[in-house]
Amino acid sequence: MSELRPPANRLYAIVDTGLFGLEPEAVTGAVRTLLDCGARWIQLRAKGLPDLAAWRLAEAVGPMFEETSGVDGEGDAPLLWINDSAAAASALAASGSSTGLHLGQDDLPPAVARQSVPPACPIGRSTHSREQAAEADADRAVDALAIGPVFGTTTKDRPDPVVGLAGVAEARAVTSKPLIAIGGIDADRAPRVIEAGADVVAVISAFEPHRLAASCRDLLRALR
Repeated sequence: MSELRPPANRLYAIVDTGLFGLEPEAVTGAVRTLLDCGARWIQLRAKGLPDLAAWRLAEAVGPMFEETSGVDGEGDAPLLWINDSAAAASALAASGSSTGLHLGQDDLPPAVARQSVPPACPIGRSTHSREQAAEADADRAVDALAIGPVFGTTTKDRPDPVVGLAGVAEARAVTSKPLIAIGGIDADRAPRVIEAGADVVAVISAFEPHRLAASCRDLLRALR
């Protein structure tokens, strides 16, 4: 695939079923709101769901990324990242949706996942230390890497140790690939994370379901 370019607005929005619920209407509504507000990189995160239930959510969301395939005013086309599931990412990419796959340290190795997804499907990799970031940078199957948690987070049952802004800077020092910072990031903290070296900030809990559009706009303003 061609070199992956982070969105100019620096936002990586994560729609987590732990926050938005499992109903397809709620998930698709959240994705539509984020797309309408200007988010271009959006991840569907459905931890702990059976494969069929997770696939049905991905299948419901995927067509929106075909319908919104044109670039925005900054030249960025929307990209749906699927968390964990190479099978779902592969199926959506094959159907025409603009789809990426994000893998954690306990998921399939990126080189193995690369064999099952189309060449145009980018692969992201979670890292939690300078050493893991360097390993992901050297892995030709990895197109982007995430570093975190930058701050304390409540979205994981057993979170990895906090890396802080220093951890973001260390990851930046060992990679030229798109760097995604994640973990406890809100509108107040986002500018400092970018200054530390991240290309984009991944946001989960700072999105408030009852005021999703407003919280997305708050983040986009903070990232200008």
